[in-house]
Amino acid sequence: MRKVVVLALLAIPIILVLTLPVSLIVPLLDAPSGLGQVRGTAWAGSARLQQPGQVPLNLSWRWQGGRYWRWQATDTRTELNGLWRPAGDLVLENVNGRVDLERVDLGYWLQATRPAGYLQLAIDQARLPSGQVPRIVGGITWEEARLEGSVHERLGRIGIEFEPDGERLLARVGSLEPAPIQVRGTIEADVERYEVDLWLRASPDRPDLAREIGILGERQADGQVRLRLSGAVTAAN
Repeated sequence: MRKVVVLALLAIPIILVLTLPVSLIVPLLDAPSGLGQVRGTAWAGSARLQQPGQVPLNLSWRWQGGRYWRWQATDTRTELNGLWRPAGDLVLENVNGRVDLERVDLGYWLQATRPAGYLQLAIDQARLPSGQVPRIVGGITWEEARLEGSVHERLGRIGIEFEPDGERLLARVGSLEPAPIQVRGTIEADVERYEVDLWLRASPDRPDLAREIGILGERQADGQVRLRLSGAVTAAN
């Protein structure tokens, strides 16, 4: 009888963990603002993330087995999935899917011009340590890339490939196919600041386009336009 009682006492905390509503756990975590409608348990559940001016993003998760949870984030034009592994840092693995560019606030970077298209993610691993620069292995492709507004033209497909670089996050950017505007450059960041250095070149047979893209940055003697941006890195809420 004593052995049965001991086993029952040991089972209680396990059952509590397996069935504890995740809505009770979220307040203990550093969850982003806008996270609501939390349902289920830590092992399988769902929530909704509402960002200002955006369609709500539906989140779901379930225990994959071992140390991994599978998660998914979707809306009408966004679909992401991957694995999450609890560790000292936030670690995401096998992150795949697409994100509509409207979810990435880039409009303030360009004068009277809006980037359009979507991002196709293929991230092998993203380690996001608190207070340190992220470590990302993999790449992103900007599909159906184009500019709309004062400059209205397609950019084709643009690749963004992350490279390990010590204490800095480094990504190389480059056009993957012929297009009226070719793009190349780098994106770098540390824990405090980011720097974007992009070079745009219009097709030789498009002098009109060369004049248009001149408003986006610094016009060079060879006809290229250099777009340099920098600023403070702010933590997402």
